[in-house]
Amino acid sequence: MRKTYLIAIIDDHSRLIVFARFYLSETLKSYLDAFENALARRGLPRKLYVDNGAAFRSRHLEYITASLSIALIHARPYKPQGKGKIGRWFKTVRTRFLFNYSAFSLDKLNADLNQWINEDYHQKKHTSTGQTPFDRFTSQMHCLRSAPVNLKDYFRQIARCTIGKNRTITLNGRLYEGPVALIGKRVLITALERLSPSTAARLWARILYIP
Repeated sequence: MRKTYLIAIIDDHSRLIVFARFYLSETLKSYLDAFENALARRGLPRKLYVDNGAAFRSRHLEYITASLSIALIHARPYKPQGKGKIGRWFKTVRTRFLFNYSAFSLDKLNADLNQWINEDYHQKKHTSTGQTPFDRFTSQMHCLRSAPVNLKDYFRQIARCTIGKNRTITLNGRLYEGPVALIGKRVLITALERLSPSTAARLWARILYIP
């Protein structure tokens, strides 16, 4: 099996693992997939604490969190103390789950990880809190907001571009038509859909004019 990367999101208060999965890359795309699944599964937090790497400085992540009223906080450079809880959990994974473990497929690895988290890690008392992560998390459910039904819309790719004099926008090698009123204007596009197979497909998008 190819090299994999574990991406996980931990609840700071309870130590519950909101979502975790092994991916074939540690790019922003992989993190956003984990983040979306976490929100859909456990609801919206008030704050999201992330690493200081380039992937976590993306405007796409900033847009998603701002749209969902989640404060995005970056770890201070060269301050590993701020990432101690998730770091200790990764160590727990290595010693209690991955030790002497072998899997022949990514799906099997993730299925076993999910089972171990739910049936083992979440059910054992944490030495720092004196409670199981599951019990401590569920006792504070009032602090969470339910994820919107259209959560996936918030994760759609965004792009900044200018609508040309002929009403067109070129994006990812495709030609789209924009509104007449925004000709020559710089806009932010958050959703695209091709409504016809024609060369100039119509633009179906949420368009925000940038003055």
